[in-house]
Amino acid sequence: MKRKTILTAHIIATSIAVLTIGCFFSFSIIAEIVGNEEFIKHVKKGILYCLPVLVFAMSMLAITGKKLAGKSKSPIITTKLKRMKFVTFNGIILISLAVYLYFRAINNNIDGTFLCVQIIEILFGAINLTLLGLNIKAGMKLSGSIQRNTS
Repeated sequence: MKRKTILTAHIIATSIAVLTIGCFFSFSIIAEIVGNEEFIKHVKKGILYCLPVLVFAMSMLAITGKKLAGKSKSPIITTKLKRMKFVTFNGIILISLAVYLYFRAINNNIDGTFLCVQIIEILFGAINLTLLGLNIKAGMKLSGSIQRNTS
């Protein structure tokens, strides 16, 4: 496959992953602020149903990222790959939390425990968004879209 095609797939997968995580993050916060149990249930259901989209996007992101990295020893690339290991680990935790919260919500267990787990999920989501944002910035430096620091 041509490098340009792989790069395009990587950019699309990154965009889908960031938008999906951003939506999960935003709707979870909005649901907690609104505090309406039916709305919370709908948000948790929507997140659960959209998880396959995120898993597919993250898988494509990882596969295309590794292909683009090749055997490079560039510090920027090695840092991006290290970050992705944390993103993957956090992602596994986030999927587990999303499933747990979904089942608590549909079983009308929206209580203090639910809120504590929700806060943990929001924190892990913020970490993943930050790590992905740093990787996007690093990718833009690699492509020359933004200036690299020479100092």
